[in-house]
Amino acid sequence: MESSGGGTAPHHFVCPISLQPMQDPVTAPTGISYDRRAIERWLADGHATCPVTGRPLALADLTPNHTLRRLILSWEPASTTVEPAGAPSSDRHDDPGLDAIVAKLMSPDSCPADSVLREAAVMASLSGFARRCMVRAGVLTRVLRLFASCGKMKSSRAAMMPTLDACLGLVDALDVSADEIRRLVVDNLALVDALTHVLVTLDSGSLSHGDVSTREHAVRLLESVTEAADVALLERLRPELFRAVTAVLRDRTTVSPGATRAALRALLNACGSGKNRALVAEAGAAHEAIELELASWPSSPGGSSRRVTELVMALLARLCACAEGRAAVAAHPAGIAVVAKRVLRVSAAADACAVRVLAAVCGRAASPEVVREMARVGAVGKLCCVLQADCDPDVKETARAVLRMHSGVWCGSPCVSAYLLSRYL
Repeated sequence: MESSGGGTAPHHFVCPISLQPMQDPVTAPTGISYDRRAIERWLADGHATCPVTGRPLALADLTPNHTLRRLILSWEPASTTVEPAGAPSSDRHDDPGLDAIVAKLMSPDSCPADSVLREAAVMASLSGFARRCMVRAGVLTRVLRLFASCGKMKSSRAAMMPTLDACLGLVDALDVSADEIRRLVVDNLALVDALTHVLVTLDSGSLSHGDVSTREHAVRLLESVTEAADVALLERLRPELFRAVTAVLRDRTTVSPGATRAALRALLNACGSGKNRALVAEAGAAHEAIELELASWPSSPGGSSRRVTELVMALLARLCACAEGRAAVAAHPAGIAVVAKRVLRVSAAADACAVRVLAAVCGRAASPEVVREMARVGAVGKLCCVLQADCDPDVKETARAVLRMHSGVWCGSPCVSAYLLSRYL
């Protein structure tokens, strides 16, 4: 693999799909590493297997490979990049336009104009080299500081929305990973407050096309911020932020699938703090996640629905660690039924989360109505199927514990096979 600077990328730095040096490597359980953009595009096209080995693969199975990323960045000099033949001048490091844009962005004398931010976003989205040059020059740090400072101007926040939008567009075009953004997030409450302001402002009334784009950029940045944030910062997230992100899940007509997944991941990351689980549940996230699952699952589940299901089940499992989350799932008319129906139909990761949800909702404190509904909607039968299937031993043990707990009630139910219960218990 030859670079424009004459260097040859080591084969383990090259994505098997794009055949280019990886920018954000992720590793599958098979041990194969891919560039995140390439493998997510592969899965979005409906594939459910590893491109190299052919083994089953889901989005939730991918893990960031920070070590490989650091190796790639240390190997790749500023003058080295892999570019296609006939690449435009903006992809070459001697482009004066790129130098001028970076100079304007980094000028200590004045803040960059909105037009400069938007021009830089276009340049970064079209050229991987321009994107890397901007990141190395400190553009990400500069833009995030500008974004946070604009968010602090409470008296003129409405007037600052165009600048906030331009900043978000550039950050999105830079396509930075959580690893890159982590050092900029530590104790950066101003950044979180600015994101909260944007999302809350856009969670009211009808949105223009530009507003929809701004909200999607904000949600994607929030996903990266919550992934990189420590518990101390996560616990400072405000309830109105959770309500605004939940509204993204509710708005299924204008929000793109990518933004929906980003909203799910942001809520899932936020639930890493026990304090936030109750706040997320009170914001209605469990209800909207179930509604999203009902709306996104076609008769023949494809890659996109599969990924949404994995995220929904993971979020519900986190929320069911608190009483508010369990109550929200049980209160939804289709909550238990939807979770039960997804068991053994999606992936091992979804199975583990779905069984955890059923075990939490139907625990020792479950009401008689919930216990009867478990039998009526087929959840008990699915738990019996888990014991027969080739599932993880811990998942089987969780299912067996639930069946034992309420076997006395379910053995007398016309909706449950007493033979299955007696056989596996």
